[in-house]
Amino acid sequence: MEWRRGSRDFPYDTRRSPPAPVLPLRVGRPRGEPVVAVAAVVDSGADITVVPEGLAGVLGLPPVGEVTVRGVAGAVRVPVYAAEVEAVGTRRIVEAVALGADMLLGRDVLNRWRVTLDGPARVLRVVPEGRRRSRAPDSGPG
Repeated sequence: MEWRRGSRDFPYDTRRSPPAPVLPLRVGRPRGEPVVAVAAVVDSGADITVVPEGLAGVLGLPPVGEVTVRGVAGAVRVPVYAAEVEAVGTRRIVEAVALGADMLLGRDVLNRWRVTLDGPARVLRVVPEGRRRSRAPDSGPG
């Protein structure tokens, strides 16, 4: 499969068991410069992006609402924060919840990109919005 420039490959984090796809990114206050570098776990099962619990306070992320989060331990109501996220050459203001110790990149961000997980090679490939796979031109009849 041929990819245009703009697609980027990232190695899985092999310190995790099993190895996990992670994406380096920067996060900060909305309309500000993203200042904290984080390795986010790519989580296609997460509806919304998750920032580490202490990070929202450290960055002073503004609360914008609440949401009920459901997991294996049950359901809990948590605040939603606005954050600026910079990854693979794009920046976007996202809504995120603050839970746990890991940054999780949810479908709210992932659905804007073409994301390929190559488990056997332990490689995450990302093509940012507006950049698509190149196709061979149609040769037409004849």
